[in-house]
Amino acid sequence: MTNNLPSLRSIVLGTVVTLVLLIFIYTYPRLIIAWLGEANPWTSYLYLYGFGGGFFLIGIFLILRTGACRMDRGHDKLWFWVLILGFIFFATIHALWIVAALKIPYAGV
Repeated sequence: MTNNLPSLRSIVLGTVVTLVLLIFIYTYPRLIIAWLGEANPWTSYLYLYGFGGGFFLIGIFLILRTGACRMDRGHDKLWFWVLILGFIFFATIHALWIVAALKIPYAGV
């Protein structure tokens, strides 16, 4: 007869991970706003890619840990790098747009 109950180790690990995530979710935006202020355009950028990057990395860890993506398969390796480079690409393009908006003068009406 097998025991289908989760082990004490996984319960403790899940609880610790949940507490760390809750502390991060509570403190991260407050630290960014205290550091940069609400009106700074980099505040929303760091909020978006900080939270997004954190949860993206958790997702990448999970797909690698569960074996959903195995690097020895050609297509899996390709799509893994598409995910990683895609995130970096969009974060870079977004940062460049912010820099352009702040540095390039605009002669408006």
